[in-house]
Amino acid sequence: MTNLDMYRIAENENIDIINYNWNNVKARIFELDNSFYIALNSKKINNSIEEKEILAEELGHYYCNALYYIDSDKITKRKCELRAIKWAYSILVPFQKLKEKIIQGFNLYDLADYFDVDINYMNDCINFYTEKYGILV
Repeated sequence: MTNLDMYRIAENENIDIINYNWNNVKARIFELDNSFYIALNSKKINNSIEEKEILAEELGHYYCNALYYIDSDKITKRKCELRAIKWAYSILVPFQKLKEKIIQGFNLYDLADYFDVDINYMNDCINFYTEKYGILV
């Protein structure tokens, strides 16, 4: 998946992506008058890989119906964030493809390059899948 793929998914769902200077976050998805928007703070996003990862997570909020209010309690926020990141992992690093590449001998750096994600993101994704499924190969 590329950045363009993330933008196309948003476009297909009629989700507008706008630039907005948030004080303490890089992005938010919100609903206003039955329309959805993803507001990115491009000044806080370091590179196109991070932008893709952020867009995938924000789209995860949409697809998993994991939206919450800013003043929601911490438990609700945490549950919504987890559902969104799980969706992002499944889109950016599909489980079966990950297993295939591990069997082929890809190391962590090779995997991050192959899936075009940050090394830390790749590590978090592997940890998620390992906790969910156990041993990956």
